[in-house]
Formats: sequence, C-alpha cells, structure tokens
Amino acid sequence: MDKRKKLTHRMAIVMLAVGMAAVGHALPARAESELIYVAPLFEYPIAPEELPDLQTKSDWLMEHFWDSFNFKSTTNVDQNALNDAFGVYSAAMMYASRAKALASVENIVKSIKGNPAMTLQFAKAAEEAFYGPRAIGWSDEVYIPFLKAVIADKKLSDTRKARYVAQYDNIKANAIGAKFPKLRMTLRDGRHQDFQPSTDYTIVEIGNPDCDDCRFARMKLEMASDLKTMVEEKRLTISFIVADAVPEEESDILTLLSDYPAAWITGISYGADDKLDIRQTPTFYVLGKKGEILAKNLDVAGAVDMIRSITGK
Repeated sequence: MDKRKKLTHRMAIVMLAVGMAAVGHALPARAESELIYVAPLFEYPIAPEELPDLQTKSDWLMEHFWDSFNFKSTTNVDQNALNDAFGVYSAAMMYASRAKALASVENIVKSIKGNPAMTLQFAKAAEEAFYGPRAIGWSDEVYIPFLKAVIADKKLSDTRKARYVAQYDNIKANAIGAKFPKLRMTLRDGRHQDFQPSTDYTIVEIGNPDCDDCRFARMKLEMASDLKTMVEEKRLTISFIVADAVPEEESDILTLLSDYPAAWITGISYGADDKLDIRQTPTFYVLGKKGEILAKNLDVAGAVDMIRSITGK
C-alpha cells in the first residue's frame, strides 16, 4: 500500500476513534480494492463521545490507545500489525497536545523496558511512523526515545543496535540548532572547497540535477524574486549539493550543474549522504549565519516560506 492509501486507511480509523464530525474534512474516495487491511493486534479504542473537541479526544487516545496491548509478551507480535497500530496512533497524535503525546511515548518506553524483543519491534514501528519514507509526518522528538531505548538495552547485540545507533548519531549531528555538517565540495568549475555559509541565511538543496522534482524546485526558487534580491544583496545563499554521487558520474553532473544560476553554490560532496539527514529527494535545509540548522527536511515551498517568515517578507 502506498503512503496515500495507508494515510486514508489510518485516518479513516482515526475518524472513528475521535468522532467523524470532529475531524472536519472528508478523506479522498478510494475503492475497496485499493486498500489492504491488516488484522489488528487489539481493538483500537474510541474516545468518549462526550469529550468536547478533536484535541481533547486525541489527548484521551494518547492516554488510552495501548490499554489493550500486552506489553509483557516475550514473543514477537506481527510486525505489520504493530506498524498498522502505530500508524493509527501516530495519526491521532497529530491532533493531540505536545505534552500528552510526549507523555504517551514516555509511557510506552517504560512499558517495553527490559523486553528486548518488544523494544526492537516498537523501534521498527516508530521508524515506520516517524522517521522512514512512509511516515505520516517526521518527528525526531517522538522517534528519539525509541532509539535510546534500543541503544540502552543491554540484551540487544551491537549488531542489532547498529542501524539505530547510526540513525541516532545522524539525527544528533543534524539537530535543529546544531552546526551544519562539514562538507568538502567539488564545485561546478572543478575547484574544491569546504562548504561555508557566509550570509545571514542559506538554503541548501540536496538532490540531483536530473530529477524532475529537483527541476521543479529550481524553477520555484528562480521565480522567487524576493529571494533573488536577497542573494544579490549577499543576505542569502542558495546552494545545490549532490550528496550521493560516485566519481564516475562527476563529469556529467558538473555539466548539468553548469547551467544553474551563477550566484548559486553548486557542486558534489562525496559521502555527504552519510553525514546529512536526507529523507526525501530533494530535501532542503535552512541555515543561519553561523551555519546553524534552523530547519531540515523541508520541501521547496517550506524552505521559501521559512525564509520569508524569518525575514518578514
């Protein structure tokens, strides 16, 4: 099932859980044949009808969603079914208060402590819901407690932990407020230099010049006259970085990059895909004057909107 179909299925369940009228919008019509249903691990709870609004009902679900789940089980549960439950839970979380959502996550982590099999399964489900390419919405704040739970479990081998240790290290290195990772670039003219932000703000696009979405993003950036003015006034830098190239592709990529606006910093940074937090193509970072990360994993509209919001445009 693709992401949109999963979202439709899960949001339909959430509508039932919090009250259909409370959600306030209709879901896209889907043929039954388009949806794949997974037998649930337990009966998903329904918020009491007397609760007054969507957030209150969602907060109730944060407290009670897992009431019927057996956290003490020492055998593996069906991972697809757990992923499905976690998907419904994460969809409800979008409408809950931050405090209730984080308290709910904390309670889950406490419940799986000392149970390495369950800890690993919940980490996989959390990855699917909050970190991976099929996530309804990315949230490092929600995902990190599950990573820490895996890393802290002494019964899990280093081999089983390796994937989650790498993710945790990558998230920390790319956290909001952290310095943008040091990158060595091969520029479009073949020169080599370290990437170093030097203006008030920097938009960094990570992608590939021959991908369709990257072409669209380039067009949107070039059409933004206010951003173009900021670049000319040396208040904004726009950079396009190819992070997943191999040396055999260098000549072709640099040729494609030669057509980009002359004021942009464009080039290849070999191995940067291991240093950066890249969850979509293209993905955008917004940086401050000292190279601190203000936002990451934005789409082009999000990057443009953020620059405009913080500069008052």
